[in-house]
Amino acid sequence: MDSMEIQPKRNDPLHVLILWHMHQPIYKGVGDGGFLLPWVRLHALKDYYDMVDVLADFPGVHVTFNLVPSLMEQIQDYADRDATDPFLDLSLKPAAELTADDRLFLLKNFFSLNFDQMVQPYARYKELFEKRGHVGDLDKLREKTALFTEPDYRDLQVWFNLAWCGHRLQQSPEIQTLLSEGRNFSEADKRRLLEAQRRFIGQVLPAYQAAAARGQVEVSTSPYYHPILPLLCDINSAREALPNIELPRHDFHHPEDAVWHVQQAVRAHQRLFGARPAGMWPSEGSVSEEMLAIARAEGIRWVATDEEILHASLRRSGLLREGDPFLPERKYLQYRCGDAADSVHIFFRDHLLSDMIGFTYSTYDGEAAADDLVSRLLLIRKLLPDDARRFAVPIILDGENAWEHYADNGVPFLRALYARLERSPFLKAVSFSEHLALGEAAPVLPKVRAGSWIFGSFSTWVGHPEKNRGWDLLAATRKKLAEVSLTLPADDAARRRDFQRALEHVMVAEGSDWFWWYGEDHFSEYDREFDQLFRAHLEKAWRQLGLQPPDELAAPIIQKVSRFKVQRPFELLTPVLDGFITDYFEWLAAGYFSNQYAFTTMQQVHKIFNGFHFGFDHHNLYIRLDVETAILNDKKYPFRIEIHFSKPGDLFYRMVKDTRRKKLVYEQVTVDDSGTEAARRPCGLVGVRQIVELGVPLADIGIHENQVIEFALKIFIGDNLAERMPHQGFLAQKIAIDDLEKYYWLV
Repeated sequence: MDSMEIQPKRNDPLHVLILWHMHQPIYKGVGDGGFLLPWVRLHALKDYYDMVDVLADFPGVHVTFNLVPSLMEQIQDYADRDATDPFLDLSLKPAAELTADDRLFLLKNFFSLNFDQMVQPYARYKELFEKRGHVGDLDKLREKTALFTEPDYRDLQVWFNLAWCGHRLQQSPEIQTLLSEGRNFSEADKRRLLEAQRRFIGQVLPAYQAAAARGQVEVSTSPYYHPILPLLCDINSAREALPNIELPRHDFHHPEDAVWHVQQAVRAHQRLFGARPAGMWPSEGSVSEEMLAIARAEGIRWVATDEEILHASLRRSGLLREGDPFLPERKYLQYRCGDAADSVHIFFRDHLLSDMIGFTYSTYDGEAAADDLVSRLLLIRKLLPDDARRFAVPIILDGENAWEHYADNGVPFLRALYARLERSPFLKAVSFSEHLALGEAAPVLPKVRAGSWIFGSFSTWVGHPEKNRGWDLLAATRKKLAEVSLTLPADDAARRRDFQRALEHVMVAEGSDWFWWYGEDHFSEYDREFDQLFRAHLEKAWRQLGLQPPDELAAPIIQKVSRFKVQRPFELLTPVLDGFITDYFEWLAAGYFSNQYAFTTMQQVHKIFNGFHFGFDHHNLYIRLDVETAILNDKKYPFRIEIHFSKPGDLFYRMVKDTRRKKLVYEQVTVDDSGTEAARRPCGLVGVRQIVELGVPLADIGIHENQVIEFALKIFIGDNLAERMPHQGFLAQKIAIDDLEKYYWLV
């Protein structure tokens, strides 16, 4: 799309409201205060500073950064030199003193980053990766530790931390020297690197203070520990979007906790920036009428959520009927939540444009991506009425995790985008408060339907048995605190101090991230650590009160036997088979089969073949396999996937990617009684780029609606079978079109 071809006829520039949301879970342990995981530190090196620094060259571009208070607290911990984490500890440890477990930890964890952008560009780091190989099974990985020399381990310690240096940090003389040396680092080199990184983290928060002081940046906030405020206010609010959702056994109704999180966020913001925040991105864009009333009472002037909430709220308010078009002049307005002069204004993010940055533009050249986005914005401007001052396009997304998929950490794209916005007479990048300062009248939204930016509901945080058990444990602990608060002596300072410490642990446990990782919709290598830390905060609350924690807090919430073995699809899906994750929702409703707990003697391939996504629509079965580029593009060994069925047993589907011969084949293969290939027929339902996406026509294998399909995947590297999923037998899935359509319309 050429931005020069789409020029609005009118002169009023359309306001573009860009909000970068910065958030990480609370990683600090409850004992010694060390951090469980390193991601706050590493994103501070790679993303947090760069994101505000790149703006300095474009003074005409104003954006909003949403800094979660608990993230700022953790960044400050590292800046003050007090914080540490296992990754940092093992980076500092002399390579000669590494134990066998230390060496295993390094080989397992020090390649935990994007291969294409953060390993492959560096010859020595790639060499170390290839020496370790695509091995995920711990026993086989332990065997690999003997292949690495002391200099290898030292180079790995350095390269993991070097690769996390962002665009600005890499330009410093110290880092440039290390990058040019590339190998055979000394312990002194390593210490200089880690000390330079520690100093650099100390510059992150001052950079935001400076940008806010010069008026180029608005900093908004989120509830302190990133809870889902509507669920704290009343967990039954989940039923506004999903009337039949299964809720926890125990009710949770603590609006006073929601008030606490907002008040603490406002105070933290005021301490750092010298003023109260005007705006808030509620955790995960989660809103309800009760939550909005709290925000208003605490002086918040604007909040933002997703366009799905606007659509549902307009219908709930009787302003949008079934079948009415969702026109741009409705979508790109801000609304007021009530008639009062101090009513909160609410903005609704453009879902598509936000996801294009988050999931699609990383596959584009930076200039081409910026051209495409600006063209889309100009088209929106052209579709709007003449009085463009009333309208704005909010683009709101994660400001830290997308960039590892971009070339040069996304800086070329951001520079190209900001340059185009700065010089366009038809577009103007402003902050949310700057847009409100125009004083344009905003229509009242009579009713706000509770929900979040994900599916417009709260199903990501409540409804699954694991999520609900987490809420029940939280509710029991919160109830005990409420009981104790009634008997606290006014003159016993020590007991009141212990109570406040216990309350703080409960507030941490109210954060959204714990519930995000429970259930089957999200997973990571560190789920069990999150589970343990969540329960540890609740246990600590009981002990802080001088009480014995209930035994149930000692039992893991995540169940090893069933966790992620099979997650069933919960909506029909029709992905774009282009080899890319087109947007966040493309595969979110898919099923997932996991080999995580299927113990086998077969070699497990690192971060590739732990499982696969699957789903269907009226016509096709769809399969997605996430494969590292190093394997997909291996010139020595072709990569092959076969999809086999229990019935019919005389055919299968085969995809072969042969990089050396520049050949991609996807075909249906028929075999005779002896198992010899009898016929082959091309199939066009394939996309192989960053991921592998395959489709199987249901009619071709004789499967119809409400029948059961049984299938298995075989993955070959060269002629070697690397994995079969499932290890034995077949995965059975009912093509339950009617059931999923009912769920879809309910959502």
